[in-house]
Amino acid sequence: MHDAAPGAAQAGQVLSLVRQTPWLMQALAAAGRQGWSSWCIGAGAVRCAVWEALHGRTAGVRPPPGLGDMDAVYFDAQEVAQGRWQSAQASARRQLQDSLPWARWEVVNQAAVHCWYRGAAGQPVPPFASLEQAVASWPEVATCVGVYLDARNELQLVAPLGLDDLLALRVRYNASQPERVDARTYAQRMQSKPWQRHWPLLQIEAAA
Repeated sequence: MHDAAPGAAQAGQVLSLVRQTPWLMQALAAAGRQGWSSWCIGAGAVRCAVWEALHGRTAGVRPPPGLGDMDAVYFDAQEVAQGRWQSAQASARRQLQDSLPWARWEVVNQAAVHCWYRGAAGQPVPPFASLEQAVASWPEVATCVGVYLDARNELQLVAPLGLDDLLALRVRYNASQPERVDARTYAQRMQSKPWQRHWPLLQIEAAA
């Protein structure tokens, strides 16, 4: 329902805003040194960078108060098969925290999410097949977005649900996978997050 590849103009706008965000570019450089083949920094960090710019604020070398965790996610099924994903995640998080201690790093191998996550009704969930599939499952459409540096150190985008919501300052429930995050969980998230205090132009929609 929400699946839409971003157009070149939208993708270019988001990538340009990220390039103009020093704290996020620092974080991307640090994450890129982990050597992951499939990864991104997503959700809150991208949302924060874009929404700050759309509110006319100039980014600095440290993130604004609206940023929570710095979410670095990657996809490595071999780690899961070998049973070392937990130690690998912890090691990467320590390295990133040492590299950029001002960020509150969270590191998750998305290939392992099914090993510990229970869905909205407490049931097991199937494994993801790719990083893109994992990003497409996140609770709000606007934050199903990630950025990464490729092998040539060029900035790239992961946006399986498009960029319309992110650029329109619109927050709505990602209803594509209710078995993972249901409408009630989305409503609770919106009640707990001070997003409109940080970004007053946001339009937050209730789940249908």
